[in-house]
Amino acid sequence: MASQTSSSLKVKVTTSLDAELVESIDKSLKTSKIRSRSQFIEKILYDWLKEQKKREIENQVEEYYLSLSDEERKEDQEWNEIASRSAQKLWED
Repeated sequence: MASQTSSSLKVKVTTSLDAELVESIDKSLKTSKIRSRSQFIEKILYDWLKEQKKREIENQVEEYYLSLSDEERKEDQEWNEIASRSAQKLWED
């Protein structure tokens, strides 16, 4: 993913948006540190991409845990209990 710095290479993209959406963007810009529609939309798209990557990781973690056998789940639970007790001891010291 490209950096969000202003020195990044920009590609001009033309799109048509609903008039109410543009009005909402312009209204948001009045109270935002962001000063242009392009920067506003770019930030929203970066945030969306970050959220998509986060969901992908969450789905992979979920798939992993769903694929565990009963024995693997039991072992995982035992490790969780050990880690919990260790963390508790650290906080108590």
